[in-house]
Amino acid sequence: MDELIEQFIEIREYLMCQISQMIEVYFTGMWDPCMKFVIIKETNIILDKLIEQEYPEFPKKYYPKVKFRIFEDEHEIEAGVQMYLNKQPNLTFLGTSELGDSPFDFYLRKSWDPSCEYMFFARYGHTADNIYSGAKVAAAEYFQGAMTPLSVAFGMAIEDGFIA
Repeated sequence: MDELIEQFIEIREYLMCQISQMIEVYFTGMWDPCMKFVIIKETNIILDKLIEQEYPEFPKKYYPKVKFRIFEDEHEIEAGVQMYLNKQPNLTFLGTSELGDSPFDFYLRKSWDPSCEYMFFARYGHTADNIYSGAKVAAAEYFQGAMTPLSVAFGMAIEDGFIA
């Protein structure tokens, strides 16, 4: 296995331990919608600083991304840590989830096709060819109610406000 991938996995595990502690400390009782954005942004900055201190030789552009989802009604916080190393800098991380027994990382980027605004990606491994991609297919599968990697990416983009 590539040394970069091994370090990525080690950092991901480190982040998962740190996040569980942070959620208990930072988010307890904090459900103010105005503060939600600030808390998530500052927590991500703190996590980047922790990685920088623990793994100074690891390239910052490959740090595992963390996506927080706060469910105000249930007073619950979900933190998803990027599972696979992504070497494509132009992709925006939407989150991570499992479909069946397989974990996926979901991304989007602006599309070059004028008939669709975004292109969606679902990564299922560390190598460059371990990725599904699509634009119109993702939308079609989502609106048909299919639970595919691309439809989940499309749904996450809707939740995050990329698609109205």
